[in-house]
Amino acid sequence: MSISQELILSAARHMQDDLIHIFRELHRHPEIAHHEIWTHQFIRSFLDQWAIPYLSPAPNITIAILESGKEGATVGLRCDTDALPVQEETFLPYASQIPGMMHACGHDAHTAIGLGTARLLKESMGKWQGKAKIIFQPAEEGEGGADEVLETGLVNDVDVFFSIHVWSHYPAGTLRAAAVPVSAAVNMFTIRLLGKGGHGATPEKCHDALVAGAELVSALQTLVSRRVSPMEPALLTIGSFHAGTVGNIVAEEAVLKGTFRSLNEETRLLLEKGLSEMTHQIAAAHHCTAEIDDRRLSDAVINDPRVTELAKKCARGLVPDDCILGQDTRMLGDDFANYGRIAPYCYAQVGIADEKKQTHYAHHNSRFAMDEDMLPISVAWMASFAINAGAEWKK
Repeated sequence: MSISQELILSAARHMQDDLIHIFRELHRHPEIAHHEIWTHQFIRSFLDQWAIPYLSPAPNITIAILESGKEGATVGLRCDTDALPVQEETFLPYASQIPGMMHACGHDAHTAIGLGTARLLKESMGKWQGKAKIIFQPAEEGEGGADEVLETGLVNDVDVFFSIHVWSHYPAGTLRAAAVPVSAAVNMFTIRLLGKGGHGATPEKCHDALVAGAELVSALQTLVSRRVSPMEPALLTIGSFHAGTVGNIVAEEAVLKGTFRSLNEETRLLLEKGLSEMTHQIAAAHHCTAEIDDRRLSDAVINDPRVTELAKKCARGLVPDDCILGQDTRMLGDDFANYGRIAPYCYAQVGIADEKKQTHYAHHNSRFAMDEDMLPISVAWMASFAINAGAEWKK
């Protein structure tokens, strides 16, 4: 190790006040997916200030480039930047200033961590080797941001990826990494059923899209309960169902929106095929037609064993050994998995839950809050990974 863990952690702690300032400014100015323009201008202002070069293939994509000048691996560090359409109810002095929007998932913390990592690596030039690409990614919240980055081709040279997600399900101060499936492959779908409207008193002259939709909502549940083995994790949720206008008109159109999730490709293909078959069959039974928009948003996040071992090594010395723990598999999703098409990765998590600090609320909750004391530790972990992977990683 070219720089000791003690020195890395000390450097990160010395920038704690700056990290908090950056984090709070980002928290005050949330921007939802595809609209992170101010956020990336803010990111670039610090990179310019620190004389760190970057690539900007789009107004909301920024890739900081840290080149040591010494031979080594190219390490990709992902930091997502988008917020959510949630009205904040934390009542913090730095709460969101944008009505109806807030950073309710910690991406403001991730951006601050990425900037802190860039600064630490810049200030440590000459003491590490390889190259780091810090990817400030837009639109992680189910909006295809990782694919937008991948389509630029600017991370095709990365040898290994690492990402940190702050996590309110785990106690503050714990660092989590395990070679397990961390989250599911995610499909989001919209189904449009088209029938024939008419008077509610003459249903025999109509083709009721609402009735077809109601049957479909119930029937789709059997894709998991009756077609997938009970030993195989999978789920299907219909989150939105809109049909009709008033009580005495048979609905001509029904629109259903939902998601299904799985941990392996075989189950995913089964659900995709079943969704299509069942939708068209039930629509036809009601003399309706169906249109399906089924989108693959992200692959399953499955940590590579070698990368995970390196991440755990880089965690040692930053927190006590009994605070370096494993991860649970959840049916959430994260498009960080898509970077696995380029190179192996580890998706790590930093616990932030502390009831006294009110940082234990679930992600996407209007009262979600960050434990700011975890910012320096997170920077130290990310920087340590970049330094160690740069020196040690070989394909």
